[in-house]
Amino acid sequence: MDGKVRVWKSETGQFVCELEGPDEVVWINWHPKGNILLAGATDSSVWMWAVPSGSFMNVFNGHSGPVTSGMFTPDGKRIVTVSEDTSLIVWDPKTATALHRLTSEDARFHNDVITCLAINKDSSLAMTGSADGTAKLINLLNGSILGSFENHTDAIETVGFSEHMNLVATGSLDGRLNIWDVQTMQLRTTCEHRGPIIKLQWHKNQPLITSCSADRSVQVWDARTGQNVKIWLGHQDSVICFAMTDDGLTCVTGSDDG
Repeated sequence: MDGKVRVWKSETGQFVCELEGPDEVVWINWHPKGNILLAGATDSSVWMWAVPSGSFMNVFNGHSGPVTSGMFTPDGKRIVTVSEDTSLIVWDPKTATALHRLTSEDARFHNDVITCLAINKDSSLAMTGSADGTAKLINLLNGSILGSFENHTDAIETVGFSEHMNLVATGSLDGRLNIWDVQTMQLRTTCEHRGPIIKLQWHKNQPLITSCSADRSVQVWDARTGQNVKIWLGHQDSVICFAMTDDGLTCVTGSDDG
């Protein structure tokens, strides 16, 4: 990987600008309300640029390992990043100052690589998943740990908040998609794949959740009951990513089968 980010116009395919700075880029994330792009890298840094000018705005240094995930909060006022070093940092995007930091030094937090991150729609809560098989619920306003979701027997690869129900979901290499009540932190139901779960996505306005797996399938579930609603088959290898349209009617999938 060359450590460069290239920006293109989606309508025309026209090249806009090239952004340079970090080492190998792991993920990118757009600001929810402006043309600002964030990227995390294997060199433990996070970079922010203005688009289309491509001008550098800030670099965020505070992790000691690859930054596995990161994003702006939905209100655009903060940045949250997580790392292989077992740390979570909440940042001020304007000053690159760390507002809150959680690490494995706190026995209530993760003791292994943090693999994934999600933030709720009102920007008050974050959820992290880890190779230690647990997920943590974090108060982003004060940086406190609210609780732990513990039921998986292998690493958690994907987490997500429902936008219209008080539910969260965790997907694991153990093949289970667990649905939890945010307020009580109790397990509501479990949906099962025949292989590791790689990604999940909640439906925008229905009680449905979609997941993809190394079992070569993409499946839709009723989050209230755990009942399977739909299954898409066709890939010859692990389905590693997918994207759903907001109405939930169209799904695009990507697989290791090429």
